[in-house]
Amino acid sequence: MGLTLSQQGSFQQRVQQAINSGGSKFAETMKQDPDQALCSQYRDKIPPELVGAFLERQRALIKYPANGKLMGDWKQGEALFTNPRKGNCYACHTGDPREAGAGRMGPGLVGYGQRGTSEPVVKYTYDKIYNAWASMPCSLMYRAGHHGILTPEETAHVTAFLLDPASPVNAKR
Repeated sequence: MGLTLSQQGSFQQRVQQAINSGGSKFAETMKQDPDQALCSQYRDKIPPELVGAFLERQRALIKYPANGKLMGDWKQGEALFTNPRKGNCYACHTGDPREAGAGRMGPGLVGYGQRGTSEPVVKYTYDKIYNAWASMPCSLMYRAGHHGILTPEETAHVTAFLLDPASPVNAKR
């Protein structure tokens, strides 16, 4: 099948055809924001002189829960982490080692909470889940909060799932 697709023309031509035939709503979802375009332009390795402004723009996109708490309920976070229609974190990460379907593309998160629950650790974890590009430009990890996959409150729940000592992610084995 790959050979057949490559004979039809370049990937860019196929993307443009898909956009043209998918209707205006599909075309809107395929538009890159300026930083996505920057990642594409430099093939995910943006020049060092552009990184500072890139990170600043991405950090400005992060929204926090109305109650100001960046750690929510870990049990709700577990449900989001494992839900393919929401966090879908298991597609790439191992969280609870008892979960057989865990992915191996991203770093394993078993024992993630060993780093503690200090304010900087909680904020870093929350920010990474909400918008991975705020700490690592052009990361493959999707920007769950920025793209509306998780609300700020849901992001806090997933943060708790990773950091709470009672979470199965951090269970003593």
